[in-house]
Amino acid sequence: MINEIIGYIAFLAIALVMGNTKNLKTQMNWQPIAYGIVFQILIAFAVTNLPIFVLVLEKIAKGVMSLRDATLEGTKFVFGYVGGGEVPFEIKENSSAFIFAFQALPTVILVGALSAILTYLKILPFFAKIIGYVFKLVFKIRESVGMVCAAKIFIGQLEAPLLIKNQLDRLPKSDIFIIMALAFATTSASVMPIYAGVLESICPDAMKHLLISSLISVISVLIISSIIAPRCDYADVPLDNNTDNSIYSSFMGAMSKGLADGAFVWWSIVGSLLGMVALITFINYLFAQFPDCGGESITLQRIFGIIMYPFAWLMGIESKDIIIVSQILGTKLVLNETIAFFDLAKAAISQSSVVKTIYAINNFGNFSCIGITVGGMLALAPNQKNITLIALKTFIAGFLATGLTATLMGVFFNF
Repeated sequence: MINEIIGYIAFLAIALVMGNTKNLKTQMNWQPIAYGIVFQILIAFAVTNLPIFVLVLEKIAKGVMSLRDATLEGTKFVFGYVGGGEVPFEIKENSSAFIFAFQALPTVILVGALSAILTYLKILPFFAKIIGYVFKLVFKIRESVGMVCAAKIFIGQLEAPLLIKNQLDRLPKSDIFIIMALAFATTSASVMPIYAGVLESICPDAMKHLLISSLISVISVLIISSIIAPRCDYADVPLDNNTDNSIYSSFMGAMSKGLADGAFVWWSIVGSLLGMVALITFINYLFAQFPDCGGESITLQRIFGIIMYPFAWLMGIESKDIIIVSQILGTKLVLNETIAFFDLAKAAISQSSVVKTIYAINNFGNFSCIGITVGGMLALAPNQKNITLIALKTFIAGFLATGLTATLMGVFFNF
């Protein structure tokens, strides 16, 4: 526990150094930071120790996982045994008929449709507005930005800002900073069932941890952003009541657009994984031409694992697992979280290290997502000139936020 507390303080200190404020008393409002830390600790305690919150979380996790089962029926119908149907041949020992692209990934299509429908029916914006108002009270942010924060617990990095698209061009740099940092510190409900399925054999409660991670990381982003990019103007921008109506024109339009977006995400993930795994293998083949280092071949994972070693230590990872976890962190940073989750599923590490690593890698904080987020935000807010200027800093802020989440949850979970 001591290591995690030290790590939590260390991530806050790194953010403070990044803030580069000349006069901390006049340029930084410490109240939302202090309130935010207390608020985060209370939420973390509630979701891990209070029976009512734990029960609700387990019900939500079970509901989200049922989406995977529902999707499997669709893949069986469309793809037959390739999609999880009855196999018409005998499977050899130590072999499997599981095909990731056709049995796990298609869940994003169903979740994409449901997100669009819930947005059109104003159900998602309604709950986002309520939770966003709480964020506004604690962190002194605009209600519209708080609404994006709340929505980002469940939906993607570009879908959440759509809820306030008409306001994005008018938001100041500090608010855009929060929205972009959120993109790098969280994932979305569309991919959580996929990750939970990958980790099912080593962590049956993975879905619950993924949900908690998403919630706590949003709070972490607000704390880190309050330190790195403190706000000077706390005037609110009135919420446009027609914002969510402008996204979808009808129920069928929302469903069709959601399905199409989900299919696009599915195909994008398939292509990304195929290309990334091939690229890693090729780069590692090139490294293999050099002499071994420490009795092992040089690989991309080992290089970035060394860079991530101090951060794994700050997270309180057990000493016997720290090298493996740091390599997983490096894989997530350079490539993507999906490959990192596959590596985690095969890692021979303790349950404590598994859970902490889940909190650290459950996010879109990788190099390729910088381009996706910047391009998407520029499309949503073409008049925002600060987006490209703060991209790298928001990426680092997202990384620090996930570190804050991993260390805090390491304190509260009794392994």
